[in-house]
Amino acid sequence: MTKDFLILGGESTLAKYFTQTYKERCVSLNKSKCDITDIKILEKVIQKSDAHYIINCAAITDIGYAEKNPEECFNVNSISVRNLDTLSRKYNKKLIHLSSDYAVNPTNVYGYSKLISEKLIDKSKNLVIRTSFYSNKYYIIKSLVSGNVTNAYKNAFFNPVSINRLIEEIYKNRDKKGILNIFTERKISKYKFAIKVAKTFDVDRKLIQPSNFVNEKGKANLPPNSFVDSDIKIPLEEDLLSFKKHFVPFRS
Repeated sequence: MTKDFLILGGESTLAKYFTQTYKERCVSLNKSKCDITDIKILEKVIQKSDAHYIINCAAITDIGYAEKNPEECFNVNSISVRNLDTLSRKYNKKLIHLSSDYAVNPTNVYGYSKLISEKLIDKSKNLVIRTSFYSNKYYIIKSLVSGNVTNAYKNAFFNPVSINRLIEEIYKNRDKKGILNIFTERKISKYKFAIKVAKTFDVDRKLIQPSNFVNEKGKANLPPNSFVDSDIKIPLEEDLLSFKKHFVPFRS
């Protein structure tokens, strides 16, 4: 059976969720089967694949690690993406590249690597998806649902979307080109997000401890506001309720 999607970075959370959701239509490869920094292996994989869509989930996303290893980060997150773009066009494939809210106004190595990756893609042919998503691994959700006291910043803002909705939107918009921002519709502090999570999952709000975000000296500079205006208007409350229906507690 022909597979529609070739997913790179198969060990990532997003790749696993996408493959589970559309398993009959996906081939997912982890780093051991396709290291995107090895252009010869990458070309061989793409040339042999009958999938039309290539979803690139491969990336260094550990911000602290990226800051300490900038050369490796730019190689994986930027240079390899340029090669992916070139090869996708050479073999008449459609590249869907996952970027980040941190690419919009970058303040650290990770953010700059993602911004550069966006610039290296031919957006008249391929698609960049900017997003920030939450899953059962996200610390606020994982901690609160486990009944643990959870610190949440009152002065750090974002607008994440659930991994379930993100996967749905990637699939629906797979034929688009350019840059597509997929987030929930309004800016919210991490503290207020935690309150909404507690309400959705019937968790005691007293577990939430408000705190203030401060960048630590010697560590990667994190933006206190990573809000990005979404091209798809997704209400957070509705998104959380839908996420709860599909929720499976994280087990390490």
